[in-house]
Amino acid sequence: MLKNLIFVVICLVAGGLRAQEPSAETATIKLRVTGLFSPEREQDLREVMLLIPDATLKSIDYGAAEAVFEYDPKKSFDKAKPDKIPERLDNAVRTHSHSTFGIKPLSATPADKLQTVEIGVLGLDCKGCALAAYESVARIEGVMQATANFKAGLVTAKFDPEKTNKAALEEALTRARVDLKKPAP
Repeated sequence: MLKNLIFVVICLVAGGLRAQEPSAETATIKLRVTGLFSPEREQDLREVMLLIPDATLKSIDYGAAEAVFEYDPKKSFDKAKPDKIPERLDNAVRTHSHSTFGIKPLSATPADKLQTVEIGVLGLDCKGCALAAYESVARIEGVMQATANFKAGLVTAKFDPEKTNKAALEEALTRARVDLKKPAP
C-alpha cells in the first residue's frame, strides 16, 4: 500500500499526471498562450497547468506561442459550452499564474502574412525585466507572438503589418522604460 502511494506521488510530481478517473470522451483545443516569452517559461506553464484540474496541457509550440489542451466536456469548467472553454481556461490560467500567463484564440492572420522584427534592448537582467519588456510589446494589437531574451538583449515580435509596425513596438518599449540599443554608426 505504501509502495503504491509513493509510486503515485512520484508520478504526479515527475510526470504531471493527475489522479483522476479516466474519461471515455475528451476534447482538445489549440489556443495561443501569452506570457510564453522564453523557453524557460514552458516549464512554468506546465507547473501552472498542474494546478488546474479541469484541463491538461498536452503540448506546447513555443515558436508559435500555442498550446494544445485536453479537457472532459462532461466534467470540465462546470460543463461549459465549447465556445466558453477558452475564456474559462484563460481565467484559470491567469488566476494560478498571477496573470503572467493568459489564453487567447489562435491568430486569424496566416503565419506567412506575419512579419518578424528583432529589437536590441539593454538592461534586461532578470526574468521580471524580460516579462515587463515582453508585455509592453505583446499587448499591442496585431502582435501575435513575442519573446524577450535578457541574455541576448533582444525582444522579438511576430506581428500583422496591417495592424502595427516596428516603430510602434519600439515606442511601447521606450514607454515601459526599456533602453533600446543604438544602431551601430
